[in-house]
Amino acid sequence: MDLFEARRPATLESISWIRKALRRELAQLRIGADISDEVVLALVELATNAVQHARPPAREIAVRVRLEGIVLTLDLEDDGGPFLGFAAAWEAASLTRMAPDAESGRGLPLARHFLDRVRYQPGPPNRFELRRQLARRRPQVLVVEDEEILLETYLGLLEPHYRVIAARDLRSALLLARETKVDLILTDFHLGSEPGTALVAALEEDRDRPPIPIVMITADSSVRTRALELGIDTFLIKPVTPEALLETIQLTLTRALRQRLRLFRYFGTTLSQLVQPNLPDTLGPFALALLHETADIGGGDLVVHLPRPGRERIVMVDVMGHGIDAKAGAIAHAAMVRALDLDPSLSPGRFLARWSELIFGEPAFDAAIATALVVDLLADGTIEIASAGHPHPMILSATSARAVACEGPLLGFADRPRYEDMRLTLAPGERLLLATDGLDPAELASGGSCPDWLVGEVQSRAALPLPTAAGRTSARISARLGPDPQDDWMLILLERSDIAAAEIAPAAPAHADAQRDAAPATSGPPENPTSLPPASPPPVSLAPVALAPEPVPPPVPPHIPAAADADGLDLSGVAALRNAVSPAAFQGLAERFVENAARRFEAWDALVAAGDGVALRREAHALAGLLGQFGLAGAADLARQVEHAPDAAAQLGPARALSVEGPRQLEKLKSWLEQDQ
Repeated sequence: MDLFEARRPATLESISWIRKALRRELAQLRIGADISDEVVLALVELATNAVQHARPPAREIAVRVRLEGIVLTLDLEDDGGPFLGFAAAWEAASLTRMAPDAESGRGLPLARHFLDRVRYQPGPPNRFELRRQLARRRPQVLVVEDEEILLETYLGLLEPHYRVIAARDLRSALLLARETKVDLILTDFHLGSEPGTALVAALEEDRDRPPIPIVMITADSSVRTRALELGIDTFLIKPVTPEALLETIQLTLTRALRQRLRLFRYFGTTLSQLVQPNLPDTLGPFALALLHETADIGGGDLVVHLPRPGRERIVMVDVMGHGIDAKAGAIAHAAMVRALDLDPSLSPGRFLARWSELIFGEPAFDAAIATALVVDLLADGTIEIASAGHPHPMILSATSARAVACEGPLLGFADRPRYEDMRLTLAPGERLLLATDGLDPAELASGGSCPDWLVGEVQSRAALPLPTAAGRTSARISARLGPDPQDDWMLILLERSDIAAAEIAPAAPAHADAQRDAAPATSGPPENPTSLPPASPPPVSLAPVALAPEPVPPPVPPHIPAAADADGLDLSGVAALRNAVSPAAFQGLAERFVENAARRFEAWDALVAAGDGVALRREAHALAGLLGQFGLAGAADLARQVEHAPDAAAQLGPARALSVEGPRQLEKLKSWLEQDQ
């Protein structure tokens, strides 16, 4: 399905036009904003590199975007000089350092992170093929911090790895947590005049959303027990190092996933009964064999049999993903399929169109993107098929294999979609293979044909009775995919049962098939040598988790800074921050901190002169976290002494000392920053 096409002069103005036009086009479709933003950014970065760095310069660029199954494919062409050494540059691209590099390609780390696969073919014309599965999304983290510089610091560290949204007060945080899908909350313990525990308490009372894991940041380790009692998952103690921040969030997300899986497995049996795959062995003049396997508690692979006058209808659905969300989507799709069956006049294509319109008009189905195949088995032996982005059916015999290239957009992807009906018949010795993409996610997700290894498994057993062939094929598939498949998979084999056995081709020697089935599963054909490695590792399937109490790991230990030097500085955390973000981002953060700290020290002097103990205590808490994060360890310690002083008289000494030490340490930091540039 073609979505967008443009050919423009090779200028930055043209790239800006393409970016705006493509975003506008994708916004009209059921593609998540996070996915569309990421693929557009990746395209723009690579196009900008072609315009700015190609030698000789490019004169024209062309962009084509299409949807193949659940894979978004973007083609980028230019007529400039080739990108020499692209494969090595792409392989070395890393998000550890985000600095653009004119020699190795602007923004390659971001493009590598956002895309599943990139192929590059030097020209003329030079051609990039960029691929991204719609099912892949990054976790979204809500960062709540009322100190602007610290908020910017945390966002800068997290943005390369997660989708992030920010809030600076309790009210905004609650609004975002309730109106958006948030996978984790990172919050300061103190939010202005209200504690961060108020956010935890408010979310505990929200019965409309599942529990959200929470990581709390504080400079006061004494509050840990109180916050853990309220449901905080773990703590980080200021100053926060980049390594501790990223490790803590990853571990917390992983632990939350495991806890959900335990719960889902507990309820999974009841849910599975609602959409348990089941087909009869014969439908009209056809014999059938159904094979399937599930990941986690089972997921979004669904098959429904709808008897009709003069024909038998099979509806095959694959909801993206697996687990409870995919299972819930499968249940909803099953209900719609049975409701649409009330109109027996709908052909397979019209059935899909009505179904897709129902989904497109219901915003709640944004998370239930699915492919589907509607197959009608007629009494005269004819088969009618229509597809909604589903992997192509295959007609197989012992000596031949051909794809049934029926096409159509994903369910609910666009308004007023059109689906074409295809009609076919099976010759003696032929079988029809229907499959979901879990059998080979990297290839079948694009809606293409079945992989060669699967075709070979079915062809090698073409002369065996269908039940025997299906059983042996199932065993080989299980051996290849392992005991814990990454995704649910389903396979249906069909053949004409009314064709005499004499018409079937003679069987291959039995011992050959037995030897094949006894052989270990192979790893399949090698990757195309021109293909570049995936942008990120494939999802790791979790081993089954027993229904035993989940041990709660201890909170990540607080960061213990190295002893401050004679000037009261501990720059180890600042150096780590510099290495974790791009030089430009670090320079901007450092400049804003220096400017902000200078203003805060002037305001501090006024508070000391006024003797306002309450205001001093409040400002001391804010300064302790801010100064410690940027290496002013001695000044941060003085601020904590003011915060925890028992009375106004006890505040006065460390408050006056901070008035002197703070600006002095700030000047030392400025000198270090200037030497570091």
